[in-house]
Amino acid sequence: MKHTLSLLALVGLGLFVLLGTACSKKESAAAASDIDYYTCAMHPSVHQNKPGPCPICGMELVPVKKKSLPEKAPITPAPKPGTDHSQHGMPSNSKDDKMAVTEGSPEVSSFQISPERLQVIGVRSGVVTKERLQRLLRTPGIVVVDEGSLRDINVKVAGGYVNKLYVSVTGQRVKKGEPLASILSEGWIEAQQQYIKAYRDARRSVTSANGNSFVIEQQINRMRARLRVWDLSDTQLKKLEEYALNVKDFDFSLREGQGQGLRGTFELLSPVDGIVLQKEAVEGMKFEPGQSLFRLAALSPIWIDAEFPEDQAPYVAVGHEFDVTLPALPDFHAKAKVSFIYPQLNPETRRLKARFVVSNPDTKLLPGMYANVSCALEYGEKLSVPFDAVIPTGDRFVVFLDHGGGKLEPRFVKIGEKLGNSYQVLEGLKEGDRVVTSANFLIDSESRIQGALKNWGSQGGKAKAPTGHEGMPGM
Repeated sequence: MKHTLSLLALVGLGLFVLLGTACSKKESAAAASDIDYYTCAMHPSVHQNKPGPCPICGMELVPVKKKSLPEKAPITPAPKPGTDHSQHGMPSNSKDDKMAVTEGSPEVSSFQISPERLQVIGVRSGVVTKERLQRLLRTPGIVVVDEGSLRDINVKVAGGYVNKLYVSVTGQRVKKGEPLASILSEGWIEAQQQYIKAYRDARRSVTSANGNSFVIEQQINRMRARLRVWDLSDTQLKKLEEYALNVKDFDFSLREGQGQGLRGTFELLSPVDGIVLQKEAVEGMKFEPGQSLFRLAALSPIWIDAEFPEDQAPYVAVGHEFDVTLPALPDFHAKAKVSFIYPQLNPETRRLKARFVVSNPDTKLLPGMYANVSCALEYGEKLSVPFDAVIPTGDRFVVFLDHGGGKLEPRFVKIGEKLGNSYQVLEGLKEGDRVVTSANFLIDSESRIQGALKNWGSQGGKAKAPTGHEGMPGM
């Protein structure tokens, strides 16, 4: 009896082992039948029917499961020329609620990645939304003098000597009407004599019965114009005319300060409020007619020259208003318009120079200071996708839609300009779509392994960057 029970136990154990082995082989065969081939995550062209290292890089091959019915995205012909594009980027009214894909796009299908693996590779997603888009133009500039305010100070009609200097250093500030130097010139004596004689004769004619006051006044104005070539101010002319009316006899003794005779020197006056850029005059030097003695520049208004990168050049136009700030003057802020754009780019820096005119009543802005100019061009509310979500592929751009639960789908899109951290969406997405915004190239590799995108980059070449003029606001 005892021998019989032992025999039955051995038979049962044998049957259990046989059945377990058969089930294990069946499960292994079933698992193996689900695998289509083994490939490399870095080299999708590698296909092998068993696991092992990649023959190219040595990485461990990963299995690719068989698919029975891949879920393919519909292909809709592109709109004909002349059709209404105003609804691009708006929710579709079709039953399947899918967006149109440009005709000729490669065949695409969704694919699956386990949520655990998505977490490991750091996948994040964002939502396609409508947002206020702006193009920020910002560039450094430098403060320079207004070229229209430059003044060359010289004696135009006669040579002479610099008798005394009132401005002794370059860079000195001067006020309008302030004397720069005292000039001794023989021609000045003769000019005073001629003007005083003509002025006295004209005034005598006015008092006579036959004098025509209008004609005489015209003659006096012409005489004044001839004397102004000496760069005399109205005050200097008035003093000379008072002397002409009050003097009884000409006295050319040239004794100054005694009220007798004429002065042998005259003072060169500053015509502007500004600074001395150049000083050529020294006391006692002899000069020729027209020789430059000083060069002055007014400080208000003042210019700011700013150079914009070549890709920003199309958006800069005369009349555009910019904000102006200076690092050296934190409290300074002004609005300035583009007054002039130079006709060519700098061939070395590939930058376009533009000029701004800024009021400077307190003369705080000095030539050579650095400035910053900025402006935000408004594009209004547009459908946009995060910049990190877009991948260039050949001559197209693709994003990965996140349907949740690890289900992803590549979607070809038509994008406009890159504005800030977003692309303007023209076609291919709708508001509310969720797209992958990080680890995109790892997702790209997985999609190739699983065959979610056929004929990737079929037309070859580089992805064409947006022209930068789609949806561009009017200048």
